[in-house]
Amino acid sequence: MNNLIELINAELPQFQCGRCDTPGCRPYAEEIVKGSPHNRCVPGGQDTLIKISNILGKDSILLDEDYGPELKPQVAHIIEEDCIGCKKCIDACPVDAITGSANLMHNVINDLCTGCELCIEPCPVDCIELIEVEKDQSLKVRNHSEYFFNLKIELHNRKKKKSKMNKNIAENLDIADSINQKLKNRNIDKEASLRNLQIEILESQKNEKHIKSSDLEVLKKQL
Repeated sequence: MNNLIELINAELPQFQCGRCDTPGCRPYAEEIVKGSPHNRCVPGGQDTLIKISNILGKDSILLDEDYGPELKPQVAHIIEEDCIGCKKCIDACPVDAITGSANLMHNVINDLCTGCELCIEPCPVDCIELIEVEKDQSLKVRNHSEYFFNLKIELHNRKKKKSKMNKNIAENLDIADSINQKLKNRNIDKEASLRNLQIEILESQKNEKHIKSSDLEVLKKQL
């Protein structure tokens, strides 16, 4: 199965655009192997569909055009003077090709941008434009896009895991503080508690007839 996924993934265009209802090309290859329709990669075109059909040993079918228009060799470009630093494009980019911090201008790393267009819709001020590039440049970027796609997912998962861990630690600290506070508030008289325990032990000895009542009273006075 893994070999089949690799073969299909190798034929996909690696835009990581998510138009096929999966977040990236490899996830789509995995879904195809599980039985999902293999004609949803519109950016890959009919040629890609034919190659995948041959790999699967299935008859060639037509692309499902409902999954979006064809993608051109292009990169995103942020118009600096219009950018408000909202970070929505950064969150949307599947390959971490956009840099910047909250409330500061963002910038696109052309060597990472696949032109997937996922950053366009989230931008609230419409400050992102698409610039056509040479096909060779686009192919070069897309050939290593999977690495950065997987890296972003890994970093995201680590962030979630760390956030969950920090939450658990915080909850445990809160519980510990609560317990410690309750212990401090108890105001236990340790000497009285110890004396009561000793008396209980003596009473049990009396009940089991290991000690006389008169002797018990003498011992109690000595405590």
